[in-house]
Amino acid sequence: MTSSIEITVPQVPENVPFERLVEILLAAFAFQDDIVDPPSSAKSVTVSELQWRFARDSLFLAIDPSGKVVGQIWVEDIGKDAYLYKLSVDPAIKGGGIGKALVETACDFAAKRGKEKMRLHVRVELEDNIAFFRSRGFEIAGEGIHDGYDRPTFWKMARDLIVD
Repeated sequence: MTSSIEITVPQVPENVPFERLVEILLAAFAFQDDIVDPPSSAKSVTVSELQWRFARDSLFLAIDPSGKVVGQIWVEDIGKDAYLYKLSVDPAIKGGGIGKALVETACDFAAKRGKEKMRLHVRVELEDNIAFFRSRGFEIAGEGIHDGYDRPTFWKMARDLIVD
């Protein structure tokens, strides 16, 4: 599937279908509704939030041969490292390697900018997501606790980008 998918980096907001990105995020994260506690912040994402993030961060889009956006990943510059978030693929075509391609493109992008590590957070309940990121070279590097909770609610994961 990924051979027919193009990954692009839009440079101007006029080239970003923000409504479609919200649609993909809501659909891709919907399975978590009865699994993660607290609920995912992706459930409340808005066009205006993504527009704000676009002005600050780097967005990578997966586009199918018809020109339809089918996936996204965002990268935030956090100093010597980069932070990966909002990886989402249209559930109708999930499992075709698009997520892997997006992660690898984002990691290559960060490495070329001299970032040492790619970091991300993944909910402790999402074993398949943890396994996916491990398959992409990420390891658990710590735990995090959402406000109001007395137990770890997410894992901090990291992948080395600089190869000796």
